[in-house]
Amino acid sequence: MRFIKILSSIVFSIIIIIAIGGYFAVRNFDLNKYKVYAEEMVENELGRKLKINGEASLGISLVPTVIINDVALANPSWAQNPQMVTLKQAEVKFALLPLFKKQIVIDKVILVEPEIFLEKSNDGQVNWEFPALSAKANKAASAKVPAALADNKTVQTSSAVAMAGFAAKNVSIRNGKVEYYDAKANQLTNLVINDISLSVPSYADQIALNFDVLYNQEEINGQAELGSLAQLMEGKEPFPFLLTTKAMGISAELNGSVADVMSAPRYAVEANIYNPAGNFDAPETTLKTRIDGDTKELSAKIETLNIVNNIISGTASVRWDSKVPQITADLQSPAINLQSFNQNSNFAFQIPSLISEAQALESVPNTPIPYELLYSADANLKLAVGQLAIAPGMVADNVKMDAVLKSGRLAVKPLEFDFGGGNINADLTVDANAKSVALKASSKNMLLQNLHKEFMVSGSGDFGIKSGGNLDLDINLVGSGTTYRQLAQNLKGQVIGIVDKSVIQTGGLQFIGGNFVTQLLAALGIDTSKSTDMDLTCAVVRADLGGGKAKFPKGIALDSKQLTIVSDGNINLVNDNIAFTIEPSFNKLANGNITQALASFIKVVGTLEQPQIRLDDEQALKTVVGVVATGGVAYLGSQVMLNGSGAPCYTALEGTPYASRFPKPTGVRATTQDVYNDATKQIKDSVKGSVKDLKNTAKDLLDAFRGF
Repeated sequence: MRFIKILSSIVFSIIIIIAIGGYFAVRNFDLNKYKVYAEEMVENELGRKLKINGEASLGISLVPTVIINDVALANPSWAQNPQMVTLKQAEVKFALLPLFKKQIVIDKVILVEPEIFLEKSNDGQVNWEFPALSAKANKAASAKVPAALADNKTVQTSSAVAMAGFAAKNVSIRNGKVEYYDAKANQLTNLVINDISLSVPSYADQIALNFDVLYNQEEINGQAELGSLAQLMEGKEPFPFLLTTKAMGISAELNGSVADVMSAPRYAVEANIYNPAGNFDAPETTLKTRIDGDTKELSAKIETLNIVNNIISGTASVRWDSKVPQITADLQSPAINLQSFNQNSNFAFQIPSLISEAQALESVPNTPIPYELLYSADANLKLAVGQLAIAPGMVADNVKMDAVLKSGRLAVKPLEFDFGGGNINADLTVDANAKSVALKASSKNMLLQNLHKEFMVSGSGDFGIKSGGNLDLDINLVGSGTTYRQLAQNLKGQVIGIVDKSVIQTGGLQFIGGNFVTQLLAALGIDTSKSTDMDLTCAVVRADLGGGKAKFPKGIALDSKQLTIVSDGNINLVNDNIAFTIEPSFNKLANGNITQALASFIKVVGTLEQPQIRLDDEQALKTVVGVVATGGVAYLGSQVMLNGSGAPCYTALEGTPYASRFPKPTGVRATTQDVYNDATKQIKDSVKGSVKDLKNTAKDLLDAFRGF
C-alpha cells in the first residue's frame, strides 16, 4: 500500500514537472522567429508581399491560442491602394484534445478591424486574382490523378471532410470594412462590418450566421440558418436556408433551398417582404411570393402584392442572359385606389415618369426626359384591374392594359376601361430612339352624370344632369423633344369633347364652391343658388395644339335655350399663361338688361394656377355695335347670337372630323351673323384708341341704343 502511494507521488510529480516544463517551453516559444518564413511562403504562393508588422504570440490555457497583430497583404502595382488586405489582429483558437492525436482543429477565429480593398482597373484587371497561384493550380491540375481519386465526387467529399476538420468552427469578424472601386465606371462601393459571426459545429450540423453591416451607408442586419457542409458538398439533396433580414429599411424572410450548388445552381424560395410607408419614397408594401430560378432566369408566382391595401396578384418572370433583362408580367387586381398614392399622404409614392405631372406649373422645366430608362430592359406587361378609383366619386371599371417595351420603344396598346357608363380606348407610344411621344384616345357612350357623383341630381337644389349627358372624347397628340420643355413646344394634335342634348339642373355647385369657377359664374351674372333647368342643345371643347400652345378657336361653346357661351383663347404649354375671352348671351338664367350684359363680357388672363378675371372692352363694344346694326331686335329674348357664331357648336368643330355633327347657322341667324361680322370688321378698322376711349365709345353707343 505504501509502495502504491510512493509510486503515485512519483508519477504525479513527473506529470507536474512535465507540465511545468511544457508550460515554460511554450511560454518561451517565440512565434516572431517564424514571421519571415510565413511572409516568404505567402509571397511564393500568391506572388504578393505579406507583411506581419506586429507581434505574434502563443496564449496558454485550456484553449491554445495564436495571436497575430498588424498584418498587411499588398496589392498589385496597378492598384490605387497599396494594400489589398490589412488586419489589426487575428486570434486563432485550437481545440485541445485533437492536438494529442496530431490533428489540427480550429475552434474559433476572431478577426479584428479587417480592411479589404477590391479594385477593377480600366482595362478589366481585378486585384483578387493571383497569377502565381493560378499557374500552380493549372500545373497541379495537369498532373496525373490517382485512380482512387478519379471520381470527382470522392475528391469533393474527401476535401470537404478535410476542410471540415481544419476550418474554423466559429468565425467572428468585428469592425471591418470592404471597399470595391471600379476605375472605368469611377464608382466606389462600401461595406462596413459591425459584426459577423459564423458557426459551423461539425460537418453534419447546420450552419448559423448572424450579420450586422452597412452597405453604402444603408443598414443591413439579420440571421440565417443554413444546411450542413455535408449537404452542400455532397449535393445529394437541395441545400436549405432560412434568412431573416432587415436591409435598407425593408424587412424580409426568405425560406428556400438551392440545388446543384457546385454545378448548375437552381433555387426555390418562399419570400415575405415588407416595405414601410415612405421608405424609398414608396407606399407601404407587402409582397408574398414563390420564386423559382437559376443563373439565367427567375419566375415568380405573386400570391399577394399589397400596396396600401391595394391587392395585386399574378405571375412575373425575368431573363438576364441576354443583352438586357427580359421581363414578362401578367398581373390582376380586384380594385386599386389611386388616392392611396397621394404624395401629400403618409404613403408618399414617387415614380420617375416620362411625362411630367399633370398639374399647373409656372414653367415647364427644361430638364432632360429620362428616355434612357426605356433601354434598361425589354418587357411585356399585362394588367387587369376590376375597379380603379381615380378620385372621390370617380371610378373606372374593367381596366385592361397591354404594354410592350422593346429596344427603347414603349407601346401601350390597348389601354381600355369602362368609364362614365361608356368605354375609353387609348394607345400610347413613347419612343426613346425618336425622342417622341404619341397618344390617341377615344370614348363611346359615356354619360356626364356617370363620370362623377357630383354630376348626378341628388336634391332639388343641387347641380346635376337630369337627362341626356352623352359625352364623346377624341384625343390625338404627338410630340418630340429631349426635354420636357421641348416636348411641350413641339406637341401637335387635337383634343375634342362633345356633349349632346341634355337637361341640366343648375342648382348649387357644391363640389366647386368657393373657387375660380364660382367667381366666373358671379361675373357672368349667373345665380347658381337657384334651381333652374337649362335645356342644352350642345356643348363643345376643342383645342388645337401646336407651336407650344393649346389654341381654342371659338373652341369652347355651350348652346342652350337659356344661355349661350362662346370662349376663344389659348394656353401657353411652356409657361402656363392663359388668355381667353368669354362671350355670353342670356335669356332666362340672368336677370339682366343690356348694361348687365355688357358688364358680363369678360376675359380671363394669368396662369392656370392663378387665373384672373378682366372686363373685355373690345368684345363688349362689338356686341353693342352688333345690337345697333341689327336694329335692336337681336338680343334679349332672341336666340340669335351676336358673338360671331349663330351656331356655336358648329363653329367650334369646323375643320375637324366632327364638322357635320351640328347644323350650320341658317335663316335669320345666318343673316344676323353676316351683319355682325361686318360690324366687327368695321370696329377693328376704326376703333384703335386706348382702353379708356373704348369704354367711352361703348358707353356712347349704349346711350344711343337706349334712345333708339
